[in-house]
Amino acid sequence: MRPRTTARLLAGLLAAVLAAGCSGGSGGSGGSGGSGGSGESGGGAAGVELPAPLPAVELDSFDGGPPLDLATLEGPAVVNLWASWCGPCREEMPILQEFSEKYAGRVDVVGVDFQDPKVQEARDLVGETGVTYPLYTDLEGELNAAAPFPPLRGLPFLAFVDADGEVTGQLFVEVRSLDHLEELVETHLGAV
Repeated sequence: MRPRTTARLLAGLLAAVLAAGCSGGSGGSGGSGGSGGSGESGGGAAGVELPAPLPAVELDSFDGGPPLDLATLEGPAVVNLWASWCGPCREEMPILQEFSEKYAGRVDVVGVDFQDPKVQEARDLVGETGVTYPLYTDLEGELNAAAPFPPLRGLPFLAFVDADGEVTGQLFVEVRSLDHLEELVETHLGAV
């Protein structure tokens, strides 16, 4: 191939990858009954009905604090799985921070840096975006397909947790605005 043709081919491939978001698999819905092209999915792992308890997975604190046994998390809360290499995750983190500040004491936000070996880049991202809500890490991917979570084939991923600590909804979706996140919380938790 000529250099010019190769460069065009690589540019087209890069554009396609970026347009697909941070998907690592088949469309990002995790096979759990998505609602079309939005990437949104309300179901749990295969065969798991929602609401369902959070998985009993211990997550290390992002900043060296105490770990979190996810099964003990009480809501209402929004759990966001993200990674430093995920472009859409970078875009939505300031929106999640704004939501966290606006609804402090009413709806918590918890972030999980998922399968992200770039620790310094993740720390830099947190600093750049001003995130202050609680952050944890899942370097080994223990949440992947840990019922009720589906196979996590893409990021970002949101789980909505009610006051009883049960997952009431989960989505592979990029939060586009504060209004968008408020609508999702209203849909899956009943109120903001």
